[in-house]
Amino acid sequence: MSVEREKRYVTVSLPVGIVKAIDALMEELGYWPSRGAFVREACLEKIWSERKKIRELMNDEDLHVNPSEVKGLTGGLARGSAPVKRLAKAMHESSPKMVER
Repeated sequence: MSVEREKRYVTVSLPVGIVKAIDALMEELGYWPSRGAFVREACLEKIWSERKKIRELMNDEDLHVNPSEVKGLTGGLARGSAPVKRLAKAMHESSPKMVER
């Protein structure tokens, strides 16, 4: 008899260079108990940052985005709609560019 359990975790792959940078920072600061703790905190900060950016862009009158056209910021976005495309473009343009070493 098997009981289906809801998954609580997933596995992701990171480039070795990023993991080495995480390990070095963890060793230098001694703050995070594990890579998982570091990545979890980094992801939560990124989610918060992106949601904040969306809220700010929604209030940008130059983008002409009617909040009623965009259903919720955490799901139900009307993918491909003009307001969402304008938001995505503005977010992309305002994001810092990643530079490969």
